[in-house]
Amino acid sequence: MTEPTTSSFYPEFKIIKTAIESVNSFNLLYRNARTGAGGPATHQQQDLYRAMLVFSCAGLDVFLKQIIKTKLPDILSRNTTAKNAFKEFIRRGVNKDETKLLSILALALTEQNPRDVLLEEYIKSLTAGSLQAVDELEKVVSALALDKSVIFVGSTLNSLKDAFIVRNQIIHEMDINIASGGPRTTGYRNRRQRTETLVEGHTTTILSFAERLFVACKAQL
Repeated sequence: MTEPTTSSFYPEFKIIKTAIESVNSFNLLYRNARTGAGGPATHQQQDLYRAMLVFSCAGLDVFLKQIIKTKLPDILSRNTTAKNAFKEFIRRGVNKDETKLLSILALALTEQNPRDVLLEEYIKSLTAGSLQAVDELEKVVSALALDKSVIFVGSTLNSLKDAFIVRNQIIHEMDINIASGGPRTTGYRNRRQRTETLVEGHTTTILSFAERLFVACKAQL
């Protein structure tokens, strides 16, 4: 995947490219660490491809937030489905908080373009949290009015769920097998074992999803 520096999509492309470069750097470090080594990878070595998955998910998060902030306004002006999703957000009352809605509407009425205030609130609602969960990805895809059958092709949804489960175990638990009833004297056994092939597969799933969404957004505009 390439993109000219003059393209309006180059900043989003650069984020994906940077994530891929980071993943490749960790992969190279792992390959070098395994040169001449036999047997299963140590946890120090496994940490390198754990980092591959973590960085790919972080890259996806940054990329999605960037593309929502920079491209959603244009998509709303061209796509009826996206516009209807925006209207539905307003109709629900900005997270069903009537007081907040009234405050936002009052602020909007003081502006030359009230819609900009509501749009800013919509974008905030889509980007405020982490976009590293399947439910959040589905919200983003709907907001951008992308074809779900193309974005979530085949078993992509299940593959993404699996990747995020592993990512969360690494990020939030350091991959420590807390529930293990095994011996506590061996640190090697007290952490989940990650095979290179499976973690690389999860990493590819995340980056491939980002690339498909990038291509689909470009087609929208």
